[in-house]
Amino acid sequence: MTAKLRIKAKGIEIEWEGEVEFLKSEVPDLIASIIEAIGSGAPEEPDETGEGATNALNGASATGRFTTASAAAKLQARSASDLFKAALLKLQMSDGVEPASLSQIHDEMKLAPRVYKPSMHKNLSQTIGSLMDQDEINEPSTGSFVLSHPTYEQLAQRLKS
Repeated sequence: MTAKLRIKAKGIEIEWEGEVEFLKSEVPDLIASIIEAIGSGAPEEPDETGEGATNALNGASATGRFTTASAAAKLQARSASDLFKAALLKLQMSDGVEPASLSQIHDEMKLAPRVYKPSMHKNLSQTIGSLMDQDEINEPSTGSFVLSHPTYEQLAQRLKS
């Protein structure tokens, strides 16, 4: 089965036609890369002070939504720990899910196919243990996780830079 996609942004037009699997697995990362490279061009929304509050990933308001793939790209995630934190950040910051279940986090991790490897699923217990030992995540209830406050702040700041 084939699919078609056309993107127009800031004078650039990209047209693609191909297999649906490629559309599902690779195009979200491609779009994130394009947005990062050219910016969204969205006007800044004023915050309570009247100044524009922007989201580092796409120029949307600070409460704007973003994908795990775009967060992983911006944070330069390379390991299971990096991707776990990017997925958890996306759930907390973009989706407002706090705490997030292990299955929600794993599902988000799979949405960053440039980084995700099936072996990451097998090693999630080790990844979680390591992140908890380093105080990067907390487990407020069994099987549910949140980023620690310092980790959340650090990753949010990295997205803005």
